[in-house]
Amino acid sequence: MKKYLKTGITALLAVALIVGFYYYMMHREAKTAEDDVEITQLHQVLSKQLDTAYPPTPREVIKFYNRIIECAYGGDYDSEQFEKLTAQARKLMDEELLQENPIDTYKSAFIKEITSYEDDSRKILQTGVCNSDEVRFREIEGAKCAYVQATYFMKEGKSDFSKTYQSYLLRQDKDKKWKILSYHLLDAAEVEE
Repeated sequence: MKKYLKTGITALLAVALIVGFYYYMMHREAKTAEDDVEITQLHQVLSKQLDTAYPPTPREVIKFYNRIIECAYGGDYDSEQFEKLTAQARKLMDEELLQENPIDTYKSAFIKEITSYEDDSRKILQTGVCNSDEVRFREIEGAKCAYVQATYFMKEGKSDFSKTYQSYLLRQDKDKKWKILSYHLLDAAEVEE
């Protein structure tokens, strides 16, 4: 009798398992192609609404600008996306810098620099921004300004690596948004100071 009871329970569990698996397979949600889409950095940069979600600090402005640079020099975009990348970059710039660099001049210089990187087989591997406590704040001609240093680690050719440093000067506009006023390359001696 115990033998029949054990066999009956085992059979009942097996049937329950099969019915459960069948129910699961029939009622699970089907995956769509959209479920497998990975949101790329390019998509994140292009979809950022700078009008409503502007970076709050000078450091965050440069971090976002670096993401734009990484996308632009990465080269995996079409002409419409390039237009949007340049538009995003220009939203981070001070009016004075925008006046000195009209849109067509800015785009052609940007394309020329990207092409130069490609011709030299140069690739930006990593970008960095100084720590918050290293941001230097100054008042210049009555305006709040901040100096932020960025680092760019690059690979050139197959085995050469280099690191460049850039200093950004940002100025707070009338809406209290930090905008890039100017930037210049630093040499190693300036960085250590």
